[in-house]
Amino acid sequence: MGPVLTVPKRLTHGEELVVLRKDEYERLLRQAGEIADALKIIAEGEQAHREGRAIRASSLKEALRLYGKRAH
Repeated sequence: MGPVLTVPKRLTHGEELVVLRKDEYERLLRQAGEIADALKIIAEGEQAHREGRAIRASSLKEALRLYGKRAH
C-alpha cells in the first residue's frame, strides 16, 4: 500500500474519497466486469433450471455430449 493522503472535505463535498493507482483501478474494474459476467451466466442457468431446460449429467463430458444433441 502506498502513502495515505487526506483530501479536504470541501473538495469532496463531504464524501469519502479513495485514491488508487491507475493499474490497481483497472484491475478492479476488470474483476468487476468478470464478476458481472459470471453473475449473468448464473442467473441464466437458474432461469433455465426453473423452466426445466437444464441438462442433467454426471460429468462435464456427458453434459457437453447432451448439450450438443440438444443444440442441433
